[in-house]
Amino acid sequence: MALHSALTGSELHEPKGIAGASADTLYVADGAGSGAFAKIDAANVDTSSIKNVNKYKVSLVIEDLSSTAAETFFVFPEACTVTELTTVLSGAISTTDAVLTFTKQSASSLGTITIAQSGSAEGDVDSLSPVSNNTFTADQYLKVAVTTATTGALKAFITVDVTLT
Repeated sequence: MALHSALTGSELHEPKGIAGASADTLYVADGAGSGAFAKIDAANVDTSSIKNVNKYKVSLVIEDLSSTAAETFFVFPEACTVTELTTVLSGAISTTDAVLTFTKQSASSLGTITIAQSGSAEGDVDSLSPVSNNTFTADQYLKVAVTTATTGALKAFITVDVTLT
């Protein structure tokens, strides 16, 4: 019996033909008990069981909802589409609703989220699914600004859902 370290070709525990396979290829089964080594691309991969392909989330904070000077920014490192913006409140707000405005490069509005004062409490969640001005090229930025301030220095935590393009 040959030593494991001396096995070659058809004796290997790898698929037959591995010794002659090109770099960066995978063994692709043909469904008939055989196969071959080949390069594959995204069109050949079943992604139905893979969650969140090319998706990520960004977390931002507005430190003080009582100040119309409160802003936060995020630069996207790659081309992408913003698919949803979600806020969660750190406590109850009083007097007036807080309005957050989301813009691309300080010019093109993705929309607003109004955080209602009435019945507000820690953990209140609001969201926006932008349908325009939501595609960004690499190094463009998203600006979030308090455009209508409330009273009380409460925080708003923001999650930005992004799909790479």
